[in-house]
Parts: sequence; structure tokens; C-alpha cells
Amino acid sequence: MSDFEIVGIDRIHPHLDRPKVIEAVKEALILQAEGKIQSPMPGQLIFKDPYGDCHIKYGHAEGAKTFTIKIANGFFENTKRGLPANHGMILVFNAETGAPKVLFKDEGWMTAWRTAAATVIAAKALAPPKIEAVGIAGAGLQSGLTIEWLPDILGKQKIVLWARDRAKAETLAAEQRAGGAEVETVATIGEMLAKSNVVVTATPSHAALFTADQVRPGTHIVAIGADTPGKQEVPEALFTRIRHIVCDDVVQCVDHGDVGCAVRAGIIEADRAVMLGDVLSGKIKLERKADEITLADLTGIAAEDIAISGLFSKVMGL
Repeated sequence: MSDFEIVGIDRIHPHLDRPKVIEAVKEALILQAEGKIQSPMPGQLIFKDPYGDCHIKYGHAEGAKTFTIKIANGFFENTKRGLPANHGMILVFNAETGAPKVLFKDEGWMTAWRTAAATVIAAKALAPPKIEAVGIAGAGLQSGLTIEWLPDILGKQKIVLWARDRAKAETLAAEQRAGGAEVETVATIGEMLAKSNVVVTATPSHAALFTADQVRPGTHIVAIGADTPGKQEVPEALFTRIRHIVCDDVVQCVDHGDVGCAVRAGIIEADRAVMLGDVLSGKIKLERKADEITLADLTGIAAEDIAISGLFSKVMGL
């Protein structure tokens, strides 16, 4: 075996084990909350024509023999050209010598998988006692993965799907129904919110998707789309009604998540949210009443990239 390997998606995909990825990402969120991950603020490039973004996330887990640099690109007009919207790679280095060890040429899939894992973990963390339906805003890759991964941690739930492009929503719904999911599409996000008490927003929106008064009491929102400065999915005014806020990383979410929009608007203080990892470990115990609104703001952290690249390195013997 050579000292440096390039591993393509064709070699990666057969080793996908959703429960193992979920467990690895859960542990990564806990390590992040414990301060055991060295990870500077992400690097970001924003493109206007055509619209797209590039995220560079990098980090090292305390005591680990490797460190990781991840590049994830999202060019959202690609689908009009028959091309995937996501691309990327993860590069793993030897932490003792600095030498490159493995390049996962994953085409963005490992980022998508670890995001799906974080999404369902966050959905479970503050889900209401009785889930009536899971609403999903968006009809892209991440929405599809959320539908597929949710049963692993929340059990099978009815899905209410909304997207600005109704045709895309119908296509995604048909694909997911073929896999056994119960999916209903709706014409407006207001209808989706009225029918769901767990909601996942997975869009590249630059403005709030709904108004504060459209969110019914007892709803838990998992917002994953606002992952660069300028993006927003959740209205600032809703934060006056939210009981508990958890973040994959509070500092990062204040910088460029939905939480940051509310902080800059003067609705909440920068320390209002808590780390999701602290809730998962039991360090912080959040009790919710059935009629309370809660929010998980996820901007994607390097700890998750470290976790998934470490997991695949281990199972593939790299």
C-alpha cells in the first residue's frame, strides 16, 4: 500500500453505514462542545454568477494522529445543466509529520452524509413528545437524505414536503415514496408548517422562508441552510417565541447562522444558545413542554468532517 491514497466515491459508497455515521457525528458534536477540537472559522468563497459557494473547513481532534481539511462546493444552478449541485473532497494528513495520507474524492457525499446525520440527531434532541409529521423545506440532495435518514433515529414519520419549485418537490416525493416513505407535497410553506411539528429547513435562502406567526406552538425547527454569511431561513422575530436554541457550534452560528441574524437584529444575546453536544452528553438538560418552540441551528463543523473521514479510513483500512 502506498503512503498516499486517492479514494473515489465508487470505493466510499459501499462502506456507508448510517448508524455508524450517526454515532460518529454524535461523538464529534460532543467533542466540539467539550473544546477538544481545534477548528478555526471556516473559509468561504461566494460566487454570484452563477450562484455558488465554497466552504473550507479544517480541524484536529485532541490527541488524534491525523488532521483534516475539507472542501465542499455548492453550485445550485448546476441542476439546470444536468450536473450535481455538490462537489468536494476531504484530505487527511498525518498529524506527526504533516504528510498527506488520504484524499477522499467524495464529490461532496461525505459532507452530505455527515450533515444528514447531524440533522436527524438535532431533530431527535428536542423533538416534541408526539410527532405529528416532519415538514421539510427544500427539494435538494439534503432534503432527500433527511427523509432517508430520519427513520434511523426518529422512526418512520409522515413527511410534508414544500419547495419553491413544486415540480422538484413532486419528483423528490415520488423517489422517496418508491423507497417506502410516506410523503405529501404542499403548495405553500404555511401549509407545511400547519401540518408539521418537526420542521427541517434545507434551502440556500437569503431571506426568511416564513413569518414568525406561521410557526405553531410545539414546533421543533432544525435549520441547516444558513451556512454562509448572508443566508437566512428563520425569521428574526420568531426568536422571541423560542424556548430553547441549540447549535452545532455557538460561535460559528452567531457568525453566519440563523442565530447570528437574530443576534445582529438585537432580538437575542450572543450567548443565548447552547451547544448541541452538551445536550447530547447530558451536561446540559433541556426540558421542553409540548407547546414550546425550539430550534437547532446547524452550520456544519469541521469536527463532523474529522469524524466521517476517520470512520471511513478505519473501515476501509486506510
